Amino acid sequence: MSGIDDLMAARNERWTEAMRRAKGIQDNGLGDAIRTYYTRYFPPILVVSVAVGSAVGALAFPDIAHDGRTLAGFGIALAALSALIGGLIYNAKKVVPAAQSGRIDVLISLEDDERKHVRRQIAGKAPLDTAHLPLIRAAAVQLRKNLATALLVQPMMPLFFVPQALNFAAHGDSLFGWAMTVGAAVLLTGIGFLIRDFRRAGRFLMNTQQPIGSES
Repeated sequence: MSGIDDLMAARNERWTEAMRRAKGIQDNGLGDAIRTYYTRYFPPILVVSVAVGSAVGALAFPDIAHDGRTLAGFGIALAALSALIGGLIYNAKKVVPAAQSGRIDVLISLEDDERKHVRRQIAGKAPLDTAHLPLIRAAAVQLRKNLATALLVQPMMPLFFVPQALNFAAHGDSLFGWAMTVGAAVLLTGIGFLIRDFRRAGRFLMNTQQPIGSES
C-alpha cells in the first residue's frame, strides 16, 4: 500500500501547488474588450487602410491606376498590416489589463492527462470537479486571455493572402490564385475554432460564478 500512498501524496502535492498558483486569477472583462475592438476600432481601420492603400498604389504606380483589382490588393495589404499593428497595441492597452492571468501556467505542475481533463471540463466535455473549481476557473481565464490575444492578431493573416490571390488571378495564374484562396479559407476556419473556444471558456466562467467574491 505504500506505493499507492506515495502516488496519492504526489498527486495531492501537484494539485495543491496548482491551486496555490490559481489564487488571484480572474477575468475582468475580456469579452467586452474583444467586442469593443471589433465593433468600434476594427471597421474604421479596415476601411481607411483599404482606401489609403489603394490611393497610394495609384499615385506610386500610375500605370495601374485604372486596375481596380491590383489597387484593391494594395489596399487590403495595408489594411492587414494596419490591423495587425492596431491589434497588438490594443492587446497591450486593453486586453492585458482586462484579466489577472498570472505569469505561470496554473496547470504546469499537473501531469498531461490531468491537464487534458481540466481543459475538457472547461469545454463542457467532462463532469465538473467542484473540489478544484478555483483552479479550473483560473485555467479558463488563462486560456481565454491567450485566445483573446490570438483573436486580435490571427484574423489579419487571411488578409495577407487576398492580395496574392488577386495578383495571381490578374495575371491568369489561376492555380496559385486558388492556392492563396484555399490558404485564406484554412486560416478562416482556424479563426472559427478560436472564437468557439473563447466563447466556451467565457460560458464556463459565467456558469461557475460564485455568488460572493466570484472571479468575473
